[in-house]
Amino acid sequence: MLPVPLIPSVVADARAGVRSLAEEARSGSVVSSEERAAWLVGLRQIVDAAEVAFTTVLADFDAAGDGEMLHAASSTQAWLRGALGLAAGDAAERVRIARASRGVLREPLQRLSFDKTKVIARAARTLPPSHHDDAVATLTEIGEWAGVEDLRSAARHLKSVVDPDGSLRQAEVDFDRRWLTIAPMLDGMHSVEGVLDAESAGLLTSALAPYCVPGGPDDLRTAAQRRADGLTEIVATAVKCEDLPTLSGATTALQVQVSLDTLVGTSLDPAQLVSSMGTSPSWITDPALTRLTCDASVRRVVLDPSGVPIELGRKVRLFTGPQRLALAARDTACRFPGCDRPAKHTDAHHVTSWREGGPTTVANGLLLCRHHHRQVHEGGWSIHPDRPGQGSNGTVTFVGPAGQRLSSPLPTLRHTVRAGPAG
Repeated sequence: MLPVPLIPSVVADARAGVRSLAEEARSGSVVSSEERAAWLVGLRQIVDAAEVAFTTVLADFDAAGDGEMLHAASSTQAWLRGALGLAAGDAAERVRIARASRGVLREPLQRLSFDKTKVIARAARTLPPSHHDDAVATLTEIGEWAGVEDLRSAARHLKSVVDPDGSLRQAEVDFDRRWLTIAPMLDGMHSVEGVLDAESAGLLTSALAPYCVPGGPDDLRTAAQRRADGLTEIVATAVKCEDLPTLSGATTALQVQVSLDTLVGTSLDPAQLVSSMGTSPSWITDPALTRLTCDASVRRVVLDPSGVPIELGRKVRLFTGPQRLALAARDTACRFPGCDRPAKHTDAHHVTSWREGGPTTVANGLLLCRHHHRQVHEGGWSIHPDRPGQGSNGTVTFVGPAGQRLSSPLPTLRHTVRAGPAG
């Protein structure tokens, strides 16, 4: 750490006062919920005031080149790293905000939180100089009652009104900044990261919105997990559409390479997910393979002893198009009790699995959404027709891993039960 001049007494006194407050809080004198809340509000106000004061002084420090003069630092950012131990990214951000806010951090702006101050300073920096004062005054007034996100939205709106040409140029720049990566991790999971422009992000968040609502009191997934499941379900629905572009003459699909012995359950050799992006293949579990083969297309590939394909058989769909239509007409939605995911967002599931000899018939099939399809194959749930002769054309019972029993009559029967007898 670089040596710094003696800290002014007023700052030293303020620091001592805050430390005294912290000791009092730790002593147990704060006992009620109201007192703890009041402490948090007050301490946050102290932090925000200190942040604004820090930024104000830093703006003057940077403009005067004090870091270079005191310690021959190459820049104010370098001085912050050496004297205060800030990380490079944090130091750079502090300097940017200080420069943008120089001359605008005045009352009543100094009463706002540091996060709101950053929003206003950045907005002023992107506007023509002739509009700085009015923009700061307007956003400061909004910031006294609005949250940070609302203030950020107001700043974007203000820029679009004051400088429409600049907003258009910025939108084009933002669109060029878009990117998306899907990278395999060492444990077989995949990392998905990216940046989207506002329009693309709006489309995605709107499409994900219905999936972000918990499925019921037993839905223990986090919000992030629901978003991940929703994105997967949206993609799974999209790839069933025949209007998507083709790749090497084939429609978009998830490709799984598996031996016949594994497919029929006589071998434990894992199935392989074939990547279409040139990345290393992944391996899937046996329950996942069973779930995928419920509603999939199968091609026969004959290999010679060295593993070279010598014959590619005709594609055979396990559930035909007419069968899918029949299932949708009968089930209308996911058959799991309490789930109303529509038919187009479901998979066709074999009640008696295909590898166990279950026929590909409407009576042996029912519709399950992606979440409940996983619950059946990987979550320990099983399906039992109440009348084996009817199969899923009648009431079926879902039995959970802890012995839970949930009845699932046909939708028409459910409606009849709700309505009650006529008269």
